[in-house]
Amino acid sequence: MTTPRTETRLYWLLTLFGWLSMVGIEVTNYTFFIVQKFDWGFIFLFGYGAILGLIVTHLFRFVIRKLNVFDWRPRNIWMLAFASSLLMSVLINLLFYLPNIIQDPAGASEIFSFIGLLSGTINWMRYVGVWVILYFMYHILERARKIEKEKLKSETVARIAELELLKTQLNPHFLFNALNSIKALVSIDQEKSKDAIVKLSELLRFTLNYGNQSLIPFHDEIEEVKKYLALEQIRFGNRLQVQYLIDDSTLHKLIPPASILTLAENAIKHGVAKQSGECVLKVNANLKASGWFIEITNPGRITMSEQLGLGLQNIKRRLHYLFGERASFQLSENNGEVSGRIEIIEP
Repeated sequence: MTTPRTETRLYWLLTLFGWLSMVGIEVTNYTFFIVQKFDWGFIFLFGYGAILGLIVTHLFRFVIRKLNVFDWRPRNIWMLAFASSLLMSVLINLLFYLPNIIQDPAGASEIFSFIGLLSGTINWMRYVGVWVILYFMYHILERARKIEKEKLKSETVARIAELELLKTQLNPHFLFNALNSIKALVSIDQEKSKDAIVKLSELLRFTLNYGNQSLIPFHDEIEEVKKYLALEQIRFGNRLQVQYLIDDSTLHKLIPPASILTLAENAIKHGVAKQSGECVLKVNANLKASGWFIEITNPGRITMSEQLGLGLQNIKRRLHYLFGERASFQLSENNGEVSGRIEIIEP
């Protein structure tokens, strides 16, 4: 990002270079093509023209900055650019010939003739027009860059706010499902329900502690998943078996907090709870060529309510906001089993 001081320094550098280049071009033109000999008077003459050009364009810049021209519509900006180039060229042309008019008033008629004014104005517009175009283009592009930056900043703020909202939705969602499990257990075995309440308090402590974090190590997440599934094993007894197939190299990877916990909840609610016999729930995490994946598989079938559920929609949106196209979530069914799979591509 350019600072005001850097922008001012760049302006003066380019402006001085531009008008000195004009002197070089005109002196070269007169020396080799028009008069075909060098005369120091060319340098003084066009040096005077460069000073005029610098003063006039700098005054124009002062006016432009006061008017906030670059907040206008593009069409109006470029109409002003053309009109101001024309007016400044006329003014510089008249001031350029002013010493000649003072020395030889009789020659003024030739200078003020239509052809004289037109040719002189067009000659100066070659330089003034370039200055105006470059100056306007720089500020138009700079303004577009600032607008884009503000847009990105606004999108980032909105994204952070929505992430926070999504995280706050997880606590009541998780608590509702866990309490339902304990409610069913109380009438079956009160001792086991006490153990379940202890595990639930540990899980709730976890969901409260991750409030200020967008990503946590997979190791921390999987430990809470194990507690949750242990809680559910108290409820379902031997009917629920859990298999963990976790590569140790995935434990340091980062994951949105409570995302795998939500997958586990979903597997219990829509899979295990609806089955009558023994159920095997598999938790698999491993590396792949482009990154890594986490998958939870349970017996059952995909239902419409499962696809549209708050928990899974929450996972998709959080992955999108945190990883963009590098992360994906898929819910699939194969041979009587449902798999919820998160894949993350690492840069």
